[in-house]
Amino acid sequence: MPEDPGAPREQDGYYWGYAVRRAASLSAVFTECPFEDGYDVSIGTSERGSSIADVVSGRGPAPLPPAAKHALVVFGGVAGLEAAVSVDETLANKGITQGNIGELFDFYVDICPGQGSRTIRTEEAILITLGQLRSWTSQAIQ
Repeated sequence: MPEDPGAPREQDGYYWGYAVRRAASLSAVFTECPFEDGYDVSIGTSERGSSIADVVSGRGPAPLPPAAKHALVVFGGVAGLEAAVSVDETLANKGITQGNIGELFDFYVDICPGQGSRTIRTEEAILITLGQLRSWTSQAIQ
């Protein structure tokens, strides 16, 4: 049987990367949270969000919290998170639509303002986002 993927981090304190999980719907990202107390911080990514640089620096609408145990970053597909919310009945029943999707997250950020292309591939978005969040995560994540 393979070793628990979290063992190097949990037992030896080694950085073991980020965890990825697939959810059947956008609402399931929250309702199927593996942590008893949920997420401390949720960040949605969209070209319609606030500049991530402003959020990280504290110049945005609200600062990132000084500490977090479980942070969540959600990336949309080619059509963005707006497409995911448009087909999620659970969110529709809670009044979350394409027009107010930012309310679903603590922070709704644009990871690459003025990107000059219609979309950024998810694998690129992950690296860009983690790079921009590095200064915060190195201090905030416990």
